Amino acid sequence: MRTRGTRSSSLLVRIEAPEAECERLIAELWSLGTSGLEERPLEGPASHVELRAYFPAPGAPLAALRALASPAHGVSVAGPEHVAERDWEVAWRAGLAPRRIGALWVRPSFCASVGTPELVIDPQQAFGSGEHATTRLCLELVQEQLRAGDSLLDLGTGSGILALGALRRGAARALGLDSDPVAIANAAENRARNGLPLALACATLDALAGTARFDVVVANLLLHELLPCLDALGAKARRVLILSGYLARERPGLERALAGSAWALVHESSEVQSGDRWCARVLRHAAVR
Repeated sequence: MRTRGTRSSSLLVRIEAPEAECERLIAELWSLGTSGLEERPLEGPASHVELRAYFPAPGAPLAALRALASPAHGVSVAGPEHVAERDWEVAWRAGLAPRRIGALWVRPSFCASVGTPELVIDPQQAFGSGEHATTRLCLELVQEQLRAGDSLLDLGTGSGILALGALRRGAARALGLDSDPVAIANAAENRARNGLPLALACATLDALAGTARFDVVVANLLLHELLPCLDALGAKARRVLILSGYLARERPGLERALAGSAWALVHESSEVQSGDRWCARVLRHAAVR
């Protein structure tokens, strides 16, 4: 369950699609203002899932939702159905618990501490609670590659979990960039919860000074978001580039984009979630030994 943490009378729209279409559709549904999402596997030989998207009853963007249907891509849309009022905050909290990621414990603020070192992360509308494979993979790699006193840049910081994790594990400074003001507001709240000196900016890479460099640069983004800024990301990294958010079947596209660059693959890790194998990799600059 992914939710905005609201309570309202809702309309339910059901979308059936191949698993390969899920992440794109989920992003579309959030952009259309869904108040909650459920992803359920469907029985049958085909690898299909049902996305259940909830919208406030008044003002639901029904035309835009119906336009998501695409017979060519195997995507069908059914509904809307009226559903009873539901407390999304309660549903959201019920699905979260403390989780060990690398050497860090990550927990929501409403759960008791179970160990240290820890991060207290409430993701709200922003991505990054440790519940998704890409976040876990990326946070583990950040901890493995980080050296005491390092500087770190986190592009698409979301909840701030990666940059805050770096600071908790010994980074001297960290900057989180995100073009979504809601994400930056959430990251600022998590910064306060953890008492860490995370710098934040609602901006893109273009906002950084041309001479700005960081020991470690990390980006947990879907591949279509990552590829356009890949060269600019590499130009900001002194030693290590950590990329996450791509599927195993998307490796060839990433490899083509990196071909001929100064970045060499050090390690790749992966995890299967909801039938998809998600990947993250560490790249090191050729000039660094």
